Amino acid sequence: MNNPRIIQVALKVPFTSLLDYQVPAGWPLPPPGTRVSVTLGNQKNKVAIVIGYSKVSQHKKLKPISAILDDQPLLNETLLTLFKKAAQYYQAPLGEVIHMALPRWFKQYKNKTIPKQYWWRCVANPDTAKPLLVRSKKQQMVFDYLFKNQPVQAKDISHIETSSAAILKQLEKKQLVERSELCFIDRKNPIQPEFQLTKDQQKALDALTEQHHFSSHLLDGITGSGKTEVYIRLIQKHLRQGGQVLVLVPEIGLTPQLFSELSERISGRLAVLHSGLSDGTRARVWHQAQAAQVDVIVATRSGIFAPFKRLSLIVVDEEHDLSYKQQDGIRYSARDLALWRGQIDDIPVVLGSATPSMETLFLAHQGKHQWYKLRIRTNQKSLPKTCLQNTRQQKMSHGLSIASINEIKKHVSSGQQVLVFLNRRGWAPKWLCHDCGWVASCDDCDAYLTFHKNTNLLVCHHCNRTYSIPEFCPDCGSQDTGVMGVGTERVAAGLEQNLAVPILRFDRDTIKSARDWQTGLEVIRNGTPCVIIGTQMLAKGHDFSQLSLVIVVNVDNSFYSADFRATEHLAQLLIQVSGRAGRADTQGEVIIQTENPQQPFFQQLLEQGYESFADIQLKERQSLQFPPFSHMAIIHAQHKDNQQLTDMLRPAISLQQEHPDVVVLGPLPAPIQRKQKLYRQQVVVNANSRKALHYYLNQLKTTLPQKLSWIIDVDPVVLDS
Repeated sequence: MNNPRIIQVALKVPFTSLLDYQVPAGWPLPPPGTRVSVTLGNQKNKVAIVIGYSKVSQHKKLKPISAILDDQPLLNETLLTLFKKAAQYYQAPLGEVIHMALPRWFKQYKNKTIPKQYWWRCVANPDTAKPLLVRSKKQQMVFDYLFKNQPVQAKDISHIETSSAAILKQLEKKQLVERSELCFIDRKNPIQPEFQLTKDQQKALDALTEQHHFSSHLLDGITGSGKTEVYIRLIQKHLRQGGQVLVLVPEIGLTPQLFSELSERISGRLAVLHSGLSDGTRARVWHQAQAAQVDVIVATRSGIFAPFKRLSLIVVDEEHDLSYKQQDGIRYSARDLALWRGQIDDIPVVLGSATPSMETLFLAHQGKHQWYKLRIRTNQKSLPKTCLQNTRQQKMSHGLSIASINEIKKHVSSGQQVLVFLNRRGWAPKWLCHDCGWVASCDDCDAYLTFHKNTNLLVCHHCNRTYSIPEFCPDCGSQDTGVMGVGTERVAAGLEQNLAVPILRFDRDTIKSARDWQTGLEVIRNGTPCVIIGTQMLAKGHDFSQLSLVIVVNVDNSFYSADFRATEHLAQLLIQVSGRAGRADTQGEVIIQTENPQQPFFQQLLEQGYESFADIQLKERQSLQFPPFSHMAIIHAQHKDNQQLTDMLRPAISLQQEHPDVVVLGPLPAPIQRKQKLYRQQVVVNANSRKALHYYLNQLKTTLPQKLSWIIDVDPVVLDS
């Protein structure tokens, strides 16, 4: 069909790239990046993105589009180019990539007007406000919090007072606070710290401020060395020149702290962007970025797709973090997309970390990243003193040795805070029979059940199915059953028996909302002596000035993992969590509880440091031809019948004969072989070049049976998820 009014659109359709539609006569041709409404099969009002035009279609008859949904393109040329590159690299249909990236608001055919949302700040100081607040304790509490943390939205104060929105309006009537639809951090005189930069900081900042086109930089700084200060001064420079800045952080919990630091230091408008926001809020931030109504966005992974008008700098903090890699759906890396976007927009990209990933260090060694090392803490304190504690020789109580408990008592009695890190929630990871060794497992998954004492249930942490506690062992009939191992819930219970200070748990069982998170952080930041028990959500980025002791529990599992990256991830975790201690005036201490203190890993990391440890890791990877010295992908597949699954994956092996530069392993059982009643297998593909890898994958996609449920993970960061 030859028709000059044919447009090619991207829809969320599996195994399909673009679809052709016709623009009705008399309608304007919608530009690329515009949303249109189309009919797909029997489904009306499907939202599609215009990608381009075509004069010819292979179809004799085309359906017309139903409506043009945008006055101007929602996606600019930069984003369309980024989406196309991501779709090609991650082996996914373009429509699915775009659909994954768009906020839900823009995927709907009809929406109401984006609701307004206000930022609040004080226009009076506490002394002026005090006489007007003497009759209302609630107003005083809200005002005091706002004065310390401004600007904030009403929901950010809900942990202080549930009726915070109404109270703010009362304070507004008293002319003590004001509000704005934009985050109005446009103060003429932002706070300028009195301290001098270290030589390392100044050297890095001088080099970074000279960058005006695409270049990639690694800011490799030990914990407490002032990476954030370099970010802030670099951001200030870009804002003075009229640019916009995107700052990526790995976790939602890190956005408030960085947002607060930036709000005190820059003259500009800020926003946050992450999956925890409402649909309307995410849509609003997109529009503000597109219209250059916001200067800095602090975002998690999906923020890399925000449509900036004049983006001039991207910062990726904690670049090594696994959270930057999407682990379901289209498995993209936000860090890698940040580098691609920097190339497309011709702007500098800064990667920051105290424990850079092996991939990033490999590129830095090759000179592809400019490498700046910060090796001095800004408080001039030495790094925390680390002690390996052999738990085989220690008396234990609820997962902690008596020696560790005594250390905790010593630190909290001197007014300090303690962090106990354990990356396992619940009371205990296993319920077993002490007579025959039977262990309770999930009927739907090949996984042990975790005991949660607060609900008195066994829970599968993979499918969330719950089970009641068995009265006797189903194998031998014994009633001598019970728990083995410890989780955060059990550690907290043990400490509550021994200590009279607050015990704060940060895990997915206790932190279920932003309000829960903020309430816990408030206690910590007030300097209250307490013990914090946390999983990975507390291991990185947070700056707790009164934290003097960190205890790491249960690190030994990594030594038995089949994942070649396991020790890298453990090293990063230990360095990051240890770095939470001693960030102010106190000398930090770290206790690592282990049954394997003789492991060479500990000597490499603790005695020689992370950089030397990484050098050893890179040499081992090179000898084995593992990434980053090769290029890897994993095909994850699942089916209700295990033998059929094996048979359907066999073409992946036979195809290898046509690809001499590719090594294919499998089909292999996944580490969790059965999940939610489906059997799971994987094929690992390792190639000596990206070109060879993608040539194989492109051919494989046409070879695997269509009835097979599978997904390709290019550049996997874990071998199963």
